[in-house]
Amino acid sequence: MSQLKFECSSLGFACEWALRADTRQEIVERVREHARCAHNLPELPGELLGKVESAIATA
Repeated sequence: MSQLKFECSSLGFACEWALRADTRQEIVERVREHARCAHNLPELPGELLGKVESAIATA
């Protein structure tokens, strides 16, 4: 199985945070935590969640 990757900057944030994970679910969970801690977003609105899903790529 290929690893997946995500970069916070792909959402338009001036942020260098990135991660690799084995599943889309793991990426979404970690992005939610990062958004809460680093960007003061208590939740990911549906539109932003859709952008996260679209920005997940194969590593």
